[in-house]
Amino acid sequence: MKGSFLQKNLIEGVAKVFHLANSEKGSLPILGNILLRAEKGLLYLISTNLEIAIETYIRGKIDVPGSFTIPATLFYSHLNFLPNDSLSLEVRGGELCLEYKTGETKIKGLPAEDFPIIPRLEKKNGIKVSGKELKKALQQVVIACSASEVRPEIGGVLFQQKDKNFILVGTDSYRLAERELPFKEISGSREVGGKILIPAKTCQELLRIIDEEDTEMFFSESQVIFSQGSTSLISRIIQAEFPNYQEIIPKNFKTKAIVNRDELIKTIRGALPFSKTGVNDILLGFFPERGTIVVSSLNSQTGETKLEMKAEIFGQKNSLSFNYRYILEGLANISSNEVSLEIIDDSSPAILKPTSEEKFLYLLMPIKV
Repeated sequence: MKGSFLQKNLIEGVAKVFHLANSEKGSLPILGNILLRAEKGLLYLISTNLEIAIETYIRGKIDVPGSFTIPATLFYSHLNFLPNDSLSLEVRGGELCLEYKTGETKIKGLPAEDFPIIPRLEKKNGIKVSGKELKKALQQVVIACSASEVRPEIGGVLFQQKDKNFILVGTDSYRLAERELPFKEISGSREVGGKILIPAKTCQELLRIIDEEDTEMFFSESQVIFSQGSTSLISRIIQAEFPNYQEIIPKNFKTKAIVNRDELIKTIRGALPFSKTGVNDILLGFFPERGTIVVSSLNSQTGETKLEMKAEIFGQKNSLSFNYRYILEGLANISSNEVSLEIIDDSSPAILKPTSEEKFLYLLMPIKV
């Protein structure tokens, strides 16, 4: 393998793939490497952790086609200190030799034959969505996914078709986030249908690499590809049944509050230092006759606080406790200035959502303290 490439292009390409290579080496050291494959005027850069693979390419001058693998983090960090100019890359023996105006570097690597084979899903009959909308939707729902591997059915984001939209859902059984994502285009004859459960780790990696450019999605029974420009992410699909979450979403409520989002965040943060360690509880009291919400917390070790804020409150007087981390994460993923909080009682799910037209719903289970 031999070719010439601009330093800035190499940095941009390696930045897309090196994090995955550095995340989980396990018992295979080569998973800490990225695969370089030079052919037909392109240099492909590929990383994998055996469940996810990321592939991107940059353009350059290819003198000799070929493949080689090198340590991802070492290569990326070193590139940042090289001149912003053309670099020559050549494999000699078991090393990748970099030549540039001010010097030369040799990086030891491993043969491309030792790199895991990346399964290929044919890119046809895809679904195009806005990269900006996909990124926002994933940010809103992936926070609610379970980090435990004991229950794989809640370890990912559900993509479910509804007319010309996907409904994205994540839950860890304590809270649930749901967001609507419209299609821009469906190419080919294949109709999208059913439910697809994509691992949370896949969604987190996708958030690292996509921007506002349109993104295409391609599905099979066991795989999904997200493709944006020169970059593709390939992942397995979770083979499990997502819970029938719609049954737990309340259809009616006893109390509804319309409140300024930033003020609610500020008030909760003011109370959280006095919450019980490990419980993270804060109590929200709703007083319609006064038009106020009282946020309070009590800790026998540190003390207690009661903070009052103005709100529009409809219905009856009510109160319930939340895990402050969960409610703050929900609020952080709402962009409207005002939010709606709908509750029944201290043992039923509450619903947090924007008052704008943004189709996002965040369900919270109260906690007993």
